[in-house]
Amino acid sequence: MEKPYRQNAAVIITDGQGKVLLCQRTGRFPFVQTAQGGIDAEESPRSAAIREVGEELGLQPDQFSIIAECPTKFQYDFLPEVIAGDAEKKKYRGQEQTFFLAQVDPNVQFVLDAHHEKEFERVWWGAPEEFVREAWDLKRPGIAMALKAFGLLS
Repeated sequence: MEKPYRQNAAVIITDGQGKVLLCQRTGRFPFVQTAQGGIDAEESPRSAAIREVGEELGLQPDQFSIIAECPTKFQYDFLPEVIAGDAEKKKYRGQEQTFFLAQVDPNVQFVLDAHHEKEFERVWWGAPEEFVREAWDLKRPGIAMALKAFGLLS
């Protein structure tokens, strides 16, 4: 029996002026990605997205608005080096991401160490094209798909 995909909520954050937030991961895979994470059994994708923005970027729900959900989900398979040493990830083939678009004030202060597990080394505002260019190969197609669906990339 083939392993299932882990359900995941991914959040692209915009300043409402054409820029998107690029989040550079810490650790072994220092690529650029979205705030994102697994959807717990009792959560909806939207509530998981809100939780992940809080955990990874330190924002409270009143500091941002979810303004869109991508109608298409994106699946990718884990690489062996991603699964190595991670018992939870070994249960899954990869992830199926539901993308959301959130808007924040461009001057909001992100708190990258708000959660016990710091996900990002740094964040900055950039062009959607830069986001796609800097994204990890595995996640690049999904990020590009979502940016296009949200009208941020042609």
